[in-house]
Amino acid sequence: MRFAVVGGDRRAAKLAELLLRDGHKVHSFALEKAALPAEIPRDSCLQSCVYAADCVLLPMPAEKGGYLNAPLSAEELPMPALIEALWPGQLLVGGRFSDLTVTRALRAQLQVADILRRPELAVGNAALTAEGAIGRMIAESERALWDSRVLVLGWGRIGRILALRLHALGARVTAAARGKADRAMARALGLDALDYSGLEPVLGGFDFIVNTVPARVLTEGMLCLIQPEALLLELASPPGGFDKSLAANIGLHAMAALGLPGETAPESAARLLQKAVYAAIEEQEE
Repeated sequence: MRFAVVGGDRRAAKLAELLLRDGHKVHSFALEKAALPAEIPRDSCLQSCVYAADCVLLPMPAEKGGYLNAPLSAEELPMPALIEALWPGQLLVGGRFSDLTVTRALRAQLQVADILRRPELAVGNAALTAEGAIGRMIAESERALWDSRVLVLGWGRIGRILALRLHALGARVTAAARGKADRAMARALGLDALDYSGLEPVLGGFDFIVNTVPARVLTEGMLCLIQPEALLLELASPPGGFDKSLAANIGLHAMAALGLPGETAPESAARLLQKAVYAAIEEQEE
């Protein structure tokens, strides 16, 4: 097959390399800062990259603010322009497409596969994110995780995996979750648990606070209750769980760590992507 790998981080570069090793023809675009094998052309024109491609691979997430997600490129490519460059019948694969992009793609007679909807990829990506988050927590704090007090905001895939791994490392973990069943499950697994309404009285007691919720769960007033030595780690997509600029302005140690699998485990992340891409192709061919 012929693949066009367009945009993305180190995961995309590794994926392109894996596809090449499998004997496929691979072209790339908007990856000029990436380390790629010499056999993969770095096309300067999107049209030449996607021409005759059976499958066009976009990043995870595919877009940010209506533009292609391309952190390894100086290129700013609006998603409508990308869709216009593709040919009817081509398979467009990526993660977390906006509804508007999907609508435009279908109108252009493209086949669309959002691989982040595949459970095996979503769970694997969550596991890699949790592992990368633990690495950041260790690197950015003078405290050990063992016997530290950690608050994990959210009980989705990433929140659950992260909380349990921290617990296994000896941290004293509290999970914040809206659902009664989620809080009950957290307690059954040996964690403390509370509703978001119960955060204010206890926020000052944590050494680490990790957010996995893509919504503001920590208000401005709540940030003022956090001890200055604590580390706030943001894993969720915008708008995130707290105002990072405000947190920094009041002297808190706050940092965003989005797209961790592409930074901390690009090889493993690319192998997950490769399996998901092949599965999506097989389903389209059936």
